[in-house]
Amino acid sequence: MLAFVIVAAVATLLADYRVFALREFRVIIIEPAIYYALIRAAKLDRAALWRIVDALILAGVVVAVIGLVQYAFNLNVITAEEGVRRLRSVYGSPNNVGLFLGRVFPIGLAVAALGVGWRRKLYAAALLPVAAAIVLSQSRGAIFIGLPASILTIGVLAGGRWLWAAIGSLIVAAVASIPLLNSPRIQALFSGEGGTGFFRVALWRSSIELIRDHPLFGVGPDNFLYAYRGRYLLPEAWQESSLSHPHNVILDFAARLGLMGLGVFVWLQIAFWRTVRSIMARPASRALAIGLAASMVDFLAHGLVDASYFVVDLAYVFMLTLALAARLARS
Repeated sequence: MLAFVIVAAVATLLADYRVFALREFRVIIIEPAIYYALIRAAKLDRAALWRIVDALILAGVVVAVIGLVQYAFNLNVITAEEGVRRLRSVYGSPNNVGLFLGRVFPIGLAVAALGVGWRRKLYAAALLPVAAAIVLSQSRGAIFIGLPASILTIGVLAGGRWLWAAIGSLIVAAVASIPLLNSPRIQALFSGEGGTGFFRVALWRSSIELIRDHPLFGVGPDNFLYAYRGRYLLPEAWQESSLSHPHNVILDFAARLGLMGLGVFVWLQIAFWRTVRSIMARPASRALAIGLAASMVDFLAHGLVDASYFVVDLAYVFMLTLALAARLARS
């Protein structure tokens, strides 16, 4: 974590638009890192750690319920292709709903399926509004990539009948989704020109060129937008000239913080998965450990096509995931 902060600090000092870089360095790097350090250093017993997890699940429920009420009364919704309504709750974009709730859902599901006591039933009840909000957000990355990957992760790590339950639920969901293949939002993914897939590929090509020109420390925090539309925007992608990130977790870290930052991110991932592996063997920590692992898989899978770390709430959830795993390893 210290290496992550140091590399981000160097990238900030080298950024062309330092004012924007300093703000993101403070909000997205320093403050979440302090949050991580507080959880690591505070004298928290197991009950206190669980209360932090409860707060995260409660936050997901609040975001979901606000969105569902708005959706029911047609307030603060986004109208997408051919009149499709999309829930966005407290966010400016429905995709942010899918990104945040996609991190919350796997933790709740793992505890509901594998946990014990009153939390198991309470978390199961919490999943209902959270799942409904994700579906109504129409976030394709959450519905078709993040959630399936996290559910399968829970099945694989839990093993036995849970693996077959995960596979069966995904098969049922896939069959039920067949009618959606004709919807305008799904068709837009495969449109050869002007569709979402077309723009994503163009964006990734531009991001790779940017990284080649700034290999070590990238363009700096919150500098992607200005570098992208100033020099690297492809002519065929002019309709999406205001993108602030590459919509890919690997390219995002490499573009903002360079290959040094990407290397530190990989280091963090290795440390996290080694830690999770060590605590999964403990019965008292197994359900939460599997939930944290599945949440991280959602972060990685959904992050392949959208934002990942460099959004305020996602940064804090990422740090919380790392810190909880580290604390459980010490318990």
